[in-house]
Amino acid sequence: MQRFEYRGPRFSCDLPLLLTINDSTQPVRCTEISETGMKLEIGQPHEVNCLGLVSILHEGRALEFRVRIVHVGETHTGLDLIYSSDADRKRMADLIESLTAQRGVKLRAI
Repeated sequence: MQRFEYRGPRFSCDLPLLLTINDSTQPVRCTEISETGMKLEIGQPHEVNCLGLVSILHEGRALEFRVRIVHVGETHTGLDLIYSSDADRKRMADLIESLTAQRGVKLRAI
């Protein structure tokens, strides 16, 4: 039997970032973001369960988060975030708040 877990709210965005997997870095676009993961538009698909790193430059701050690929589609890839500290979680929460504030919406989930 598969364990059911609630997924946190996801927010629509258009965020450029770099995805690094196996010493290969490619520019991608994040189209949905949450405190647990991201949905990326990606040209070169990777295998499920690959570990990697996303690098984000937002409002003059460089952010990096460890990730694991959990879903691969024709044009989109789903990532889970792997936090190593509460500070990482806080940085992601702050990033999401900043992204939604820029769009003039109050944390509207999709």
